[in-house]
Amino acid sequence: MKKHKLPLQVRMLTDDKYIFLSFPASSELYRIEGKDLVAMGVQEDATEAFTALNPGKRGGRKRASALPDSVAVALAKIPSGYRIGYDADGNARLVRTRKRRA
Repeated sequence: MKKHKLPLQVRMLTDDKYIFLSFPASSELYRIEGKDLVAMGVQEDATEAFTALNPGKRGGRKRASALPDSVAVALAKIPSGYRIGYDADGNARLVRTRKRRA
């Protein structure tokens, strides 16, 4: 028996029950049974393998934090075209918003 070293890059995703091998020209899905790899057939359902190998991303959007009523009332009193700015001493004051040219 001869051993050959092949110049291939292999991408692999593994789980306890499944392994996905991807070579540059082909890909194959295998089921792990004990210490053996069994190739899954074309007609076999791979939804369980897909969910095991592709865990969900982070949950949906995070909710916006709730503002205290007093802060919401104060922000509603800011006139249109102004924002809150701070002077050199750190005191809050109303500042005209900058109108950018297009």
